[in-house]
Amino acid sequence: MFELIETYSYLGLFAILFIEEAGVFLPIPGDILIASVAALPSSNYFLTVLTVIGATLTGSTILFTLSKKFGHHIIRGDSQVRLGHNLLVKYGKYIKVTPKKINKIEKWFEKYGGLAIVIGRLIPGLRIVTPVVAGLLRVSYKTFWLYTTLAALIWVNIYFVIGRFFGNILTKLLIN
Repeated sequence: MFELIETYSYLGLFAILFIEEAGVFLPIPGDILIASVAALPSSNYFLTVLTVIGATLTGSTILFTLSKKFGHHIIRGDSQVRLGHNLLVKYGKYIKVTPKKINKIEKWFEKYGGLAIVIGRLIPGLRIVTPVVAGLLRVSYKTFWLYTTLAALIWVNIYFVIGRFFGNILTKLLIN
């Protein structure tokens, strides 16, 4: 993956983050890739920020849209069946998502709204789950994009600083 970033620069970073954000598990998390790009002497802060935000928005919007479209509420008589919730209950066991965890996440999400999107996007392991839950809870696109952009901005800045800091340390160690 690092070769892809070295060869294709920001387009490579975009492609890898897009794939990860769309829900495809990758052996190296995007955090490390952002820090690695930042450690390169030729890296550009603004291009890195634009790349990460673009990849985050486009990739996570796929998960958000799919869960919003296929996880909608179905009304049957006087009872409401939540299709998305039922899908998570049925298949969640394969990814260690239990009904208890689902209910806890839904309550937390409903309580904190947009802040839940930001916090969820910043916690490894919840980054991919957050757009799915937001879609299941029928969050508007405008709200989802706003808070996802804010989270991506925080995310890229944290790992850009880490990459620059450790890149400088490694450079000094290798030169001396």
